[in-house]
Amino acid sequence: MVQVPVHLSRDTWEQIKAGHAAGIGLREIARKMNVPEGTVLARAKREGWTQQIEAAKHAAASTQSNAITPMQSIAAVMQERGERYRERIAGVSERVVGHIEAMCPDEILTRSAQFEKIDTIARRTFGLNDVTSSQGCLSLNILTNHSLVQVKATLPAAPSPDK
Repeated sequence: MVQVPVHLSRDTWEQIKAGHAAGIGLREIARKMNVPEGTVLARAKREGWTQQIEAAKHAAASTQSNAITPMQSIAAVMQERGERYRERIAGVSERVVGHIEAMCPDEILTRSAQFEKIDTIARRTFGLNDVTSSQGCLSLNILTNHSLVQVKATLPAAPSPDK
């Protein structure tokens, strides 16, 4: 059987090459386009399509290696927001303490519920309620949409070496 040479337009070859670059096998492309498999395979080999595609993938991967992941980006943004929030609340707490000190004792007692809230915020902001690291504690604060979610996990104490 004699094969008749196939003449395809430049656009058709570009489509075949693009399909191969997208991950479609050359034989499958040839079958779907009614082009002899040998014609497509020979052209791809002659022009080094596979090597070109691999080189492009490698170049793309090497340029992205310095990029941070989306989760790292979100974590960095959340940390910056948390630090800004913490600084703002610290300033508010410091201004409130001066006002409280100027009040008479009776007025402080009548507003004790308000002061407890202020104290709670200040203690959380300055880390005064945190457990020391020697007790094996993990503290995770997440600030989302003006709400603070605080997760604390305490690990059991390590046994002393004399036991």
